[in-house]
Amino acid sequence: MKVMSPIIARLVLQPLLLINLCLCFSQCQQTQDIKAFTEADYRLLGVEQARLNNIDLQERAESGQRLSAEERDALLAAVSANNLPLEATLLLQVSLREATGEQRLTVTQMKWLVLVDGEEAFTGTVHETMVLHDGENQIPVKTQVQLSEVNGLPNYEGLSRVINLISSGGDIRQAITFQIKPTIKTPLGNIESPQFISVSKPSAPPNP
Repeated sequence: MKVMSPIIARLVLQPLLLINLCLCFSQCQQTQDIKAFTEADYRLLGVEQARLNNIDLQERAESGQRLSAEERDALLAAVSANNLPLEATLLLQVSLREATGEQRLTVTQMKWLVLVDGEEAFTGTVHETMVLHDGENQIPVKTQVQLSEVNGLPNYEGLSRVINLISSGGDIRQAITFQIKPTIKTPLGNIESPQFISVSKPSAPPNP
């Protein structure tokens, strides 16, 4: 049995050691990034290009046009059938407590939850992969809106409150709370956050 010479052994082992060190550093860095984003503060700066069941919500808000009876019935029918499409761009401010300007977090999917006056109302999942960074993030959202359940039954109360607010021209931002539960890409695979993360409400527009 031939014994590997010391020179050849060093030539073989040194690259392997370097690779192991690089992998270890990469995993440690990603672990630190995950911890940083888990402890970060999240704030919803605004919502752009929002369309709910093909209704342009921003256009309605700017024009003051209220929902018609037919539109309200269509929204109720769509959400009852779990077929209420929502498209929007979320402006999400991520504030890391010790930002270095290099941290990134890959999210493979994101569950979301909307509470109306403190009670769960709507939920859904965004399946697109997104990369979060410190600062303002523009997140395109395409999802199906589903009603939260109470005792195994759909909760229509939250939907009714939102429809009434939109119909009356009220500011729904002061009535809702937005939460997210991301699934994070890690060296060990995709890991879902154990709990929902609350996102601060956007500020109300100043009085003219």
